[in-house]
Amino acid sequence: MGDASGPKVAAAGPSDVPGILAVLAAAYAPYAEEFRPTALGRTAGAVRGELPHWLVARAGGRAVGCVLQYPEDGSYTFCFLATEPGLRGRGIGSALVDAVVRRAAAAGCREVRIALRTSLAANTAFFTKRGFRRVAPFRPDTHDLYERKLEAGPWAP
Repeated sequence: MGDASGPKVAAAGPSDVPGILAVLAAAYAPYAEEFRPTALGRTAGAVRGELPHWLVARAGGRAVGCVLQYPEDGSYTFCFLATEPGLRGRGIGSALVDAVVRRAAAAGCREVRIALRTSLAANTAFFTKRGFRRVAPFRPDTHDLYERKLEAGPWAP
């Protein structure tokens, strides 16, 4: 995937739009028969409009992971966490989550939130392992809201 230091996560720029769309398509297309992933409806125009809120994980000079993240109602919310399917298990998703948590802490937020589809047990396990806990239903019968509390003071990954 690259050097031993792992994926490089940074704010997305205009040249990342095609890479973000490619990662979203690769990551979410396998679920299209089970449900309609909203990530697959993202357009280049939508991503460009949200660009200040996208983070990209890069390896070998290309996007291999991405996440949309933003402050909302005193919390920090993120969605569309995606990695190239062939690169899963190599720390890309964890690096993106860590970057979101750092940004949330820097913004003074006390928690980080994500809505998880209840039918995707592997996703729930991924986030639970990283300190997220179910706090409420989000969309009845399809999604639950998970939250990770942030400690007061500077946060270190």
